[in-house]
Order: sequence, then structure tokens, then C-alpha cells
Amino acid sequence: MNIRAHTLWIMLPAAAALQLIVAGCANDRLPEPQVAATCQDTIPTYVGQIEAIISESCAYSGCHLDGTAPGTYTSYEGVLPNIESGAFRSRVLLLKDDPNQGMPPNYAPDGRPKDLAPEELDLIECWLDSGHPE
Repeated sequence: MNIRAHTLWIMLPAAAALQLIVAGCANDRLPEPQVAATCQDTIPTYVGQIEAIISESCAYSGCHLDGTAPGTYTSYEGVLPNIESGAFRSRVLLLKDDPNQGMPPNYAPDGRPKDLAPEELDLIECWLDSGHPE
């Protein structure tokens, strides 16, 4: 094999690899974080939107109604300590898919949701991110 052919066999793969590297770096900016659509329109409030979700999904006998679980979620003041500690965000949003720690729990009684709808999760996240207004 002559020197030109040998050089060509080395240069072609090197050029191809370089092209892949350059193309891969063309979009190394991360996309802007998506703001939930609900936060762009209005800021949810406890009384306006969140209370109904909590009443249906959390404040029932054996859970956050009678003190079985930490906090009595029958009022804004009852939910507030778990919001301020970060436990509410953690259990409802961050751990929502964890069968042991996510809320609402998988063992919720019949007729009670075992998962929140994506729209409800968006509302809760927006509400928390907006300072959880009453």
C-alpha cells in the first residue's frame, strides 16, 4: 500500500469522527425550562383551585383528616407546616411515583384518587412556585 492510500485510510475516519463531534456540539445549549401553562395565565390559589384537590386526594379519614398522617389538611393553616418544611412538595411532586412515599398513596381507599392528574400536578407546582397564596 502506498503512502497516499495509507494516509487516506487514516484521514477519512478521523474526518468523520471530527464531523460527528462538531455536529454533536452544535446544540449544547440546554433548552429553557418550560413554565407550566397554568403559571403563564394565572397564579392558582389555595381557595380557588388547590383546596378542592387536597380535599379530594388528601383530607379523608385515615389520612390527613383526622391526624393519622402528619397535618390536618382541612384548612390552609393545616397544610402550611408541610408546605413550609418542603414535605408537601417532596411527597406530592418529587416522589409521586414512589409506591411507598408518593402522595396520594397507592393504598388510598376506593373512590379516592391514587394518582393526581397531570393538570392537578401542574397547578400544585405552579401554586408552590408562586409562594402558595391562600
